[in-house]
Amino acid sequence: MPLSADLAAAAPLYLELAPPEGAATEVVHLFFLRDEGALSRRGTGRFATDLFTLSVMHRPEDPDAPRVTLAPPRPAFVPRKAPFCGVVAGLRLAAGPQDAPPPEALARLNAALGHVLEGDAPLAPVVAALDHLARGLRFAGPPRAVSDRTGRRRARADTGVSRRRLVVTRRFRLLLGGLADDRQRLSDLALAAGYCDQSHMSASCRACAGQPPGALRAQATARRFGLSLQDSHLAGRLGLVISDQCTE
Repeated sequence: MPLSADLAAAAPLYLELAPPEGAATEVVHLFFLRDEGALSRRGTGRFATDLFTLSVMHRPEDPDAPRVTLAPPRPAFVPRKAPFCGVVAGLRLAAGPQDAPPPEALARLNAALGHVLEGDAPLAPVVAALDHLARGLRFAGPPRAVSDRTGRRRARADTGVSRRRLVVTRRFRLLLGGLADDRQRLSDLALAAGYCDQSHMSASCRACAGQPPGALRAQATARRFGLSLQDSHLAGRLGLVISDQCTE
């Protein structure tokens, strides 16, 4: 079933969906971004994250050769040097995959992105291609018990980030999940997310997102809105939607 007309309309749009059944537990969520600099303008940025990002961007100048990147976790907020224009989709992962994604899965996603870029194509084929990509990824087994020193060394070798920074960014990601609920006081949210107090939470938000928690909460509550989806299963998987209609 196709996504609703609201999501299929050719407008700046960012969305995240829960992974499909059959995907490895390391797949945290799927994402899609279509923009012409409205949502990802210069001066905005990428939040700190403890996740790997596997992204596929369709290139009109070479439609059969997508740009495929696997970015490691980011320990801090990174401002954008230029706005993003185009379409990109992919997966966010708790670990790097053991093998490269299958070429057939990448080609399928690239083709679906090309149709979206060319016009008002529905996004359902993009979601189906992302699901196919997610189910095809394989990851190494859980690491065996090692000494604390070896664990720190492996964390940096695997992610490019120290284990301490991974803890900081994981706590920040937990905080983001609660900011949209404006019924909870920021001081209580700080403790629930694992911070010592609200001042430590504020410092972490500025380091990881470039903004204080109050500003992040205002954006989160303004951007959490319901969209009608024709496919109830997809509606249940939808975690976040941001469009230009939600910006001030």
